[in-house]
Amino acid sequence: MFVFRVLNTVPYSNQAGAKDIVASVHSFFTSNLLVGLAVLLSYKQFGGKPIECMVPTDFTSAWVQYAENYCWAQETYYVPFSDPVLAARNGESATQKISYYQWMPFFFLFEAACFKLPCLIWKYFSSQSGMRVGEILRLASDDHNTVPEVKKANIASLCFHLQGALRFQKRLKKKSLVPHKVLRFLNIKYSTYYVVFIYFVAKFAFLLNVGLQSKLLNSYMLSNGDMESGLTNYGFDIWYSLLQGNTTWKTSGLFPRVTLCDFEVREMGNIQKHTVQCVLLLNVFTEKIFIILWAWYLILAAFTTCNLFSWAFIIFSETSKEHFIINHLEMCEAPFDRSNAENQKHVDCFIDFYLGLDGILLLQLIAQHADVVFTTELIGALWQSHYAVEEQRKMLKQVQSILPKTSVADGKKSEATTPDGPRIRNPRASIPGPALKRTTSFDDAELCAPKKFDDSSDEDSSKKSSTHQTTPEHKGSKKSSIKSKKIT
Repeated sequence: MFVFRVLNTVPYSNQAGAKDIVASVHSFFTSNLLVGLAVLLSYKQFGGKPIECMVPTDFTSAWVQYAENYCWAQETYYVPFSDPVLAARNGESATQKISYYQWMPFFFLFEAACFKLPCLIWKYFSSQSGMRVGEILRLASDDHNTVPEVKKANIASLCFHLQGALRFQKRLKKKSLVPHKVLRFLNIKYSTYYVVFIYFVAKFAFLLNVGLQSKLLNSYMLSNGDMESGLTNYGFDIWYSLLQGNTTWKTSGLFPRVTLCDFEVREMGNIQKHTVQCVLLLNVFTEKIFIILWAWYLILAAFTTCNLFSWAFIIFSETSKEHFIINHLEMCEAPFDRSNAENQKHVDCFIDFYLGLDGILLLQLIAQHADVVFTTELIGALWQSHYAVEEQRKMLKQVQSILPKTSVADGKKSEATTPDGPRIRNPRASIPGPALKRTTSFDDAELCAPKKFDDSSDEDSSKKSSTHQTTPEHKGSKKSSIKSKKIT
């Protein structure tokens, strides 16, 4: 209970946060486990009696306490009961000194910090990409998403944010900008795969950390004397002995229960040497800790390696990406037929040119943190926005192919030339200034095309307009002239 109370005081230690399972196991479970072990060992060392020594009978209580404190602060050494103690005093047992137990709490705290480091790297560098991955996953895993209004608002917010971030990446890629001319590797921050790069760097950091921690654990436990005696790998040797049913590992001297300690005492101006026998009660517990911890590191390394390869397949495999997107599109409300070749073409464009590697990674992380309904609706919203943009782009191309490609010079009037007559001004092309505000539809294409005129057609049209298209004022003038004739 004491350990759990201490852990609850650590900020955010009881919250896993927005991570995948490997990050949670490394930075949350393993790190907090090591902190708990450090607290437990510190409580035993500084709050209890980690060592008890058998001293001569003429020692007072003050001398007993002094001997135990001295032997705990200094190095003790292990001598098997079959070997004489005199040889140890002569220095032959100097390589068997035990000094690791004083540093075990600090060793566990250092390991806990190392397990936190890859997650901190991921959090810091992923926030520099413009995609707030932590905020995205927190919105996706919001407990209030069961409320329809809240879920709809979160989906709209995520869709808007992802559209802006992905559009920004595509714009930089299209412009081929190089902000850093000297340190060009820093330009990866502006690429379309920056989040994926940082994510896999964090994965490799987790794997590298486990390997280094296993190596450090082995170096911390084995001294030069142990290596000379045949022990090269602490974990393998101990577990091999356990599986073989061999109990010689208990007397190997790695975690001795009984050790010897030499100290000097001044009495009446003379220096007297004493050798006392001490019991390290803490080694009964730390022995099991290190055996289980080494096995846990081995399991963690295998699990992290498998997870790394699985994520590489998910992100870089075209089959996996298409399967993920198409499955969610089929679950949307809008009908989707995967057998349609046009739909398949749109899906490929949606994956490669709209989402990219960063978009696929974020959707996969959202699928792990949110429920399938939220993920499906978000992918459906992104698909609709992409499809609308593609339709507008296709319509614009069709309009540009139908409309004439005429250029009007500023401040000049365009004129149409007849084959057998003078140049006649075109009233449509004579409008100077910017383009017309009226949007042209496909039915207006014929109206926008330039027309050719000749003299005969112009005369006929003028006659018809004079005979048939008379204005009310002309009619009134004709009536007044008729009345005047009658009066006369």
